[in-house]
Amino acid sequence: MKIKQRLTQLTLVLFCTGLLSACGQPEFVDAEGNSFDWQDYKGQWLVVNFWAEWCAPCLEETPELNRLHSAENQSVLGVNFDRPELAELQRQVSTLAVKFPVIYSEKKQRLKELTPQVLPTTYVFDQQGELLKTLVGPQTQQSIEAAMKKSQENIH
Repeated sequence: MKIKQRLTQLTLVLFCTGLLSACGQPEFVDAEGNSFDWQDYKGQWLVVNFWAEWCAPCLEETPELNRLHSAENQSVLGVNFDRPELAELQRQVSTLAVKFPVIYSEKKQRLKELTPQVLPTTYVFDQQGELLKTLVGPQTQQSIEAAMKKSQENIH
């Protein structure tokens, strides 16, 4: 009887855990209303770029980040340093032709901990989600991929 009762309890716990995680709030919501979690990027390179509309070097690197985001096994997330209201963020994303997700809200405030002192700042995370490199100043697809390659070589 005890074994059957414990199995029932275990099944209930597993069901509730799965149900709660499926119904839980996502970690991030982008300017287009898409939601996702940090775990969605496991297994690929993730580049988190802090930018602002008033930052000329930020605007210069946007096409490079768009190309990087379209490459295989690499994703870019943008974070507007000024954290404007949704309508303003959507206007900026459209005006600047940003092709990668730009975070509007985040549940765990993980990216707030990364808020840089200088713009643009780009954080490179490996396929396991570990921060490998912080790049300050405007970047190109080539400079970011070189940082990825160098970080990978240092691991092996």
